[in-house]
Amino acid sequence: MTTVVGAMEIETGLGAAAKEECKPFLGFIYCDPTTTILVIFQLVNIILLGACSKMSFDPTDAPGTVTQGYNMFIGILIMMLVGFGYLMAFLHRYGVGAVTFTLMVTAMAIQWALFTEHFFYSWWNDDWNKVEVNIFTLMNTLFAVSSVLISFGAVIGKISPRGLIIMCIIELVCHSFNYKILMGGMLEIADMGGTYLDHMFGAYFGLTVAYILGKPTEEDPGGVVPDIFSLVGTVFLWIYWPSFVSGAAEADSIQQHRAIVATFLALSASTVGTFISSIAFNKERKFRPVDIQNATLAGGVAIGCVANLTLQPVESVLIGLGAGIISTYGYYFIQPKMESWGIHDSCGVHNLHGMPAVLGGIASCIIAAYKQNTDSDSDIYTLERGNWYRQFLGILVCILFAVTTGALTGFIIRKWFNCAKGDQYKESVWLEVAE
Repeated sequence: MTTVVGAMEIETGLGAAAKEECKPFLGFIYCDPTTTILVIFQLVNIILLGACSKMSFDPTDAPGTVTQGYNMFIGILIMMLVGFGYLMAFLHRYGVGAVTFTLMVTAMAIQWALFTEHFFYSWWNDDWNKVEVNIFTLMNTLFAVSSVLISFGAVIGKISPRGLIIMCIIELVCHSFNYKILMGGMLEIADMGGTYLDHMFGAYFGLTVAYILGKPTEEDPGGVVPDIFSLVGTVFLWIYWPSFVSGAAEADSIQQHRAIVATFLALSASTVGTFISSIAFNKERKFRPVDIQNATLAGGVAIGCVANLTLQPVESVLIGLGAGIISTYGYYFIQPKMESWGIHDSCGVHNLHGMPAVLGGIASCIIAAYKQNTDSDSDIYTLERGNWYRQFLGILVCILFAVTTGALTGFIIRKWFNCAKGDQYKESVWLEVAE
């Protein structure tokens, strides 16, 4: 049975009850559950912004100048909107939705993450003040955005817009708790570039939600044009990834310089490793676009938690090379096995974000066993010799927390907020698009 919402036909199976939702309010406004959730979300944020935030432009507390902060902010924002958006445009029937809903999630998260991170920070430190809003706090929200977009990659095409909205809201709360309480407060792990906090958490959270939502009823056919758009996203991510890894460091510090250089070296090595393994693992001896689109970026994921430390160039290259090869191996051999277990990973986030993040975590354990970092810009970014067990425990705790909270979120979405399985990989259900 179908009901008409504006110009869209949606298979709902809800009968007459669904038609009641489509009666116009004030003669021209159609009350849809997705719209209602967004309205409530925005009203809550307006109240929070009015009561619990203030502008703060004190240069003595800033890690750099406004221009320095803005340059890093723009680099990371381009990663989110252009990089992640177009990277996920590889789906033949969901390219417009990939970019559109990436924009929606980013806009929501920039507002909501201000308060989720500040709340848990205040709780842990027993320091209850208003949220100070400036270019640096906004930049911090973009790190949280990346975690949600990584999870989106695991469920894209299988989740409704309202389900995605609910996932975004819940995941940002869980991400902030993991960041401020578990990883930063209790374990005090070193992770300036988000290997644990963003990639590992976002990947395993999204994979668990994908498992709960179930496998799609059909596969997306893909195509040359979607692959080209996806490669555009890859190139933008490749270029701006050092901004993501080094953005949290003090401007013009040694740590920031190290992070930029180490990230470029790791990315170059993971790219070479991807081209080597993509053809080596393929019995037809051809490069696969899916490997080039994704595994080339794995070095940036793995290097994040150690990029600011006293690495030698060869160490950065080895970490990146290993990440590229492992990521490509995952696309060839591990992802099909996961699908046989019922875990359908639309964008391969386990290969690009999950496994390389674990590799980076293991690398940080090894480095902590024999290296002493001499910088002390921030305690959370300092990896002292002998603290390898904290880094190792961080891997276990992060994955366990991501899986637990992802399962809860998946059940909530599947029970109350997701679309019927027949709507999967059909963005025309949610967007007015050409045939």
